[in-house]
Amino acid sequence: MQRNRNIRKVIQPPMTVGHTTNIQRRAVDTRNFTKTSPAQAARISSSKNISVVNSAQPAITKIQYSTIQKKFEGETVYIIGGGPSLKKFDFRQLIGSRTIAINKSLLFYAQADVLYWTDVRFYLWHKNEVDNYKGLKFTLKAGSQYTDDINILKKGKAYGIEKDRQTLAHGNNSGYAAINLAYHLGAKRIVLLGFDMGSNGVESHFHDGYPTRPAGDKMYQDKFLPGFKQLKAELKDSGVIILNASPYSKLTTFPKITLEQALSFR
Repeated sequence: MQRNRNIRKVIQPPMTVGHTTNIQRRAVDTRNFTKTSPAQAARISSSKNISVVNSAQPAITKIQYSTIQKKFEGETVYIIGGGPSLKKFDFRQLIGSRTIAINKSLLFYAQADVLYWTDVRFYLWHKNEVDNYKGLKFTLKAGSQYTDDINILKKGKAYGIEKDRQTLAHGNNSGYAAINLAYHLGAKRIVLLGFDMGSNGVESHFHDGYPTRPAGDKMYQDKFLPGFKQLKAELKDSGVIILNASPYSKLTTFPKITLEQALSFR
């Protein structure tokens, strides 16, 4: 299947974001050192044949926001989350279906039509895999190391649905944003896979997770789950159906179906 990746982009200045750090800095060394001016440093480097390199990443001065085209109009779209309910799932069963892989699920189903992530760190952790992936790539945050085929979208409201096709409602989690992405892509039926939306303190993903502490159950209850009711309400008159194929998911807003039922829609 050949994919059409013609994406219309609009250039818009980025918003200014403040950053904090929890890095513990070492105490200043108070020993006597002779200051060297930039000109002196340049002469020393030249005389000793030393190459001076600025290793800092270039600042992002402008962002090219993408407009999502309705590539999957009227189709069923499967969104692959990371919940433990997908352990031992045979992803080959999705071949031929429209699919959106969230984060690390790409490593288990590289045939996905679309890859979505929110956290820039995911790209840094799996840069080679993402760069080699040939499908459509979408995210909400710009990164200085991103390749040109990564489509940046605007971060919209927390809950509900954004109808501007450059914008996603984020819901404080990637799965929520991916539903808005599927809506923009034209999906009429959205099937959620691995949307367990809870933590039992033992397993957090069907894979081995990420090099950060996984979200606790309180985070799901306080930050992730509350927004889905508003999402459902704002989609009520759109004709879009959302089904949850995660058997023991704590997300009860949408009808639950079995994996066997989910795969019957193809």
